[in-house]
Amino acid sequence: MLHKILNIGTAKGHRHSVRMTNLFIVLGLPLLTVNVVIQGLEHQISALEFWLVNGLMMLAFCATILLNYLGHNELAKAWILVMFVIDIGIASTRWFGIESLMFFHLIVVYPVAFLLWQDKPLLRRSIIFFITVVFFSLFYWPGEPMFPSDIQHKHSTMAMVFINCAILLSIIAKLFSNDTLRAHQELAKKASVDPLTNILNRRELERQLDIQQQELASIAVMLFDIDNFKAINDHYGHLVGDKALKHLVACISQQLPSNTLFARFGGDEFCILWPNCQRQVAQQYAQQLVESVASRQLTLPQGTFTISISMGLAYETQRKDLSRLLIDADDAMYAAKRCGRNRLICHWSMPSPASSQ
Repeated sequence: MLHKILNIGTAKGHRHSVRMTNLFIVLGLPLLTVNVVIQGLEHQISALEFWLVNGLMMLAFCATILLNYLGHNELAKAWILVMFVIDIGIASTRWFGIESLMFFHLIVVYPVAFLLWQDKPLLRRSIIFFITVVFFSLFYWPGEPMFPSDIQHKHSTMAMVFINCAILLSIIAKLFSNDTLRAHQELAKKASVDPLTNILNRRELERQLDIQQQELASIAVMLFDIDNFKAINDHYGHLVGDKALKHLVACISQQLPSNTLFARFGGDEFCILWPNCQRQVAQQYAQQLVESVASRQLTLPQGTFTISISMGLAYETQRKDLSRLLIDADDAMYAAKRCGRNRLICHWSMPSPASSQ
């Protein structure tokens, strides 16, 4: 539920900024509600005025999410900041007076401004300057005492205000840290995963293989692509071509052994790396994949399609040189195409040039 609220409006861009704005609403509304209840119990305030103003403040806070939903994130950020300053600097201070020290909660605005406008230092400095002016204007309000006259009351009030501020800052820091970590994880995933098929890209496959390099006793490389894929794109369009790629990935993914690495190299070319397997087992598995893909039809509004693949298999127990293995598998894949497509050719049993004519 929380994740869905934070993502409101992120589809329109500025994802991190929008999430941070929504985050402050998720944090601010419960705190505002608790504050309203406590204030209503402890202070003699006109019920109509008190609940009317605080009700309007809650609606104003919720309006921020609406602005994000409509794609107006810059306006949403400015709105929430102004509402927060009004709530602390005017509404609370009006009821409880300067000596209540409620305006000290304005110090929370400093990290809020920093987090919302990280990419705009000039604007951020202007906002911080404005908040500072508001803070000192309240602090030096003419004719009003700055602190409670009673020493014990003064100490308890000061402690309560600064403890509240510390709690708020801690919560903001924790939530910001969690959101930043999640954002970094999403970026890392985007950098390693092919966006169309949701499997590894070539760079991530090579990175993971490099990590496992020292533990490899053998490796099988299966390189394949869709037969006549260009004709599918040219005749039916790229949308059908994309669905064909997804269909192929779904067929293959259901049959992958647990320790394999499956990646899209680009276009309609794919690669499966199978570390520490036996050559005969890899050959049987590769043949099974070729036959399985050809046996499963893809049904679309444009028609029913039978997709086949040509696969080349290379295997190594000593060298474990991925670049060399990829060349060997690529040669075997093109040999499979020359031999009629929809088949597997192993590098160690490739047909001779004479027999492939």
